[in-house]
Amino acid sequence: MTGPGTTALSPRTTSRRSVLRGAATAGMLLAGGAPLAACGRQPVAASAGPTGPPRRGGRLRVGMVGAGKGESFDPSLAANALINTAMSCAVFDPLLTMGPDGRLRPMLATSWISNSTASVWTFRLRKGVTWHDGEDFTAADVLYSLKWMAKPGNGLALNIADVDLEKVSAPEPYTVVVPLKSPNLLFPYSLATASIVRRGAEDFTRPVGTGPFSFVSLDPGQQAVCRRNPAYWQPGKPYLDELVFLSVKDDFARLNALLSGQTDVMAQVPFTQAKSQLVGDVRLIRSPGVTAQAFYTAVDKPPFDDVRVRRALRLIVDRRQLVDVALFGFGTVANDLYGKGLEYYDDSLPQRTRDLSKAKALLAEAGHGRGLPLKLQTSTVAPGMVEAATLFQQQAKDAGVDISISQVDPTSYFDPTRDYLKMPFAQTIWQGMTTLGDVYNASLVSKAPYGETHWSDRRTDELVATAVAAPDASAARSDWAAVQRQQYDSGGYIWWGNVDNLDAVSNRVGGLVPNRYQNLGLPTGLNEAYFAS
Repeated sequence: MTGPGTTALSPRTTSRRSVLRGAATAGMLLAGGAPLAACGRQPVAASAGPTGPPRRGGRLRVGMVGAGKGESFDPSLAANALINTAMSCAVFDPLLTMGPDGRLRPMLATSWISNSTASVWTFRLRKGVTWHDGEDFTAADVLYSLKWMAKPGNGLALNIADVDLEKVSAPEPYTVVVPLKSPNLLFPYSLATASIVRRGAEDFTRPVGTGPFSFVSLDPGQQAVCRRNPAYWQPGKPYLDELVFLSVKDDFARLNALLSGQTDVMAQVPFTQAKSQLVGDVRLIRSPGVTAQAFYTAVDKPPFDDVRVRRALRLIVDRRQLVDVALFGFGTVANDLYGKGLEYYDDSLPQRTRDLSKAKALLAEAGHGRGLPLKLQTSTVAPGMVEAATLFQQQAKDAGVDISISQVDPTSYFDPTRDYLKMPFAQTIWQGMTTLGDVYNASLVSKAPYGETHWSDRRTDELVATAVAAPDASAARSDWAAVQRQQYDSGGYIWWGNVDNLDAVSNRVGGLVPNRYQNLGLPTGLNEAYFAS
């Protein structure tokens, strides 16, 4: 979750904190400062890319927001930073994945089917796949991976939280049967970002995977290098000979590296740069996504333990202005719920808008008629976050709410050993989540690992469990509507903007297709990249 990132945000998967954390600038890249955009040149627009056919070979250099010493190929750490997600996706494969259209696509599994109640799932595995050292991939690797994911501290544990691990079996070398603790119609989606590791794998300093690229080297905070897997199971892929991830903290340095030809791809383009600073022989890759930004309040801390205060803050915020200013228009207005675009998201709820009269009345009822001082903790950890905090500060003055802003070190903002989950009034960004079940189990059930709002309610736990185990789509839609209505009415999140995924790429590079789940078309986007003839 790259949120909290990846993720969301996923956190889980993804990518929960996949847009998070900065690191040292790679030594070979340009220093930060003004971008190289020439005066008088017009910024580029989103385009389809090169028209020439794919050319085999080449070295693709990708400039990414770094995670410093936290950079790793370990799939269990993929959700901590987008660069980790990209690196692990290059070396490892999941059983299945999400395509740009949102549909599941086969990877190491060629098919999956459930019993009549969706309580047992059977996966048929791809034959002829080998690990990078030549060993065969079999069901034994999947069995090990599922149990490895469940270990304490593993960032993929939520992906398989529904699995009854004691009953998982492999009746044949290329068949895996996965019983669940309760029925789940969407269970395969939870595996879409869960990489399969080789049985016995514990140390990922020199990882061995089945993915399109094999590991060459990693210098945390500087760069990682991967080489084409000539035995990859997908015929003709990948096109590239080598894939290099450059860890670059400074936004201007990443942009200048792309504009000067020192890199070929820039991940996570800040909104200001996307609006006016991309010039020359590059293009913008933009996709409306399931990434979203929010303010959040800890509902067990005063004054946020009073639902009237939480409701008032939701009526103070001007969502349209936040999207236009903080996101430079690269997004859409959200409605205090995460998951726009996911299955069973409730679009029927009325769009909440600014209403200062009601907000003031609620604050007065709560005993804050003469004003309410608050401290909002923000960070540069994600584009637009500080800008949103500053704008919300201005908006709140109209209702007599005096918000002071405190900037937190981006390296600690989503670190639970430091600031994360300890801030009563703060911001978040989630990305890469694939189902509402993942979202609510990660953030809003009791003892959720990413419980930013400190929400703990038995009724919520019951509603979520019922919705996840719904026997059919009609029941699931009704059950998830009840879950979302509760949060819409009384929750601690102020989801104000659905954020577009923005990347930039040289016009020599093709194959990168916009994907609503994560930047760079991940998890499989870089597998398809090529240099045009």
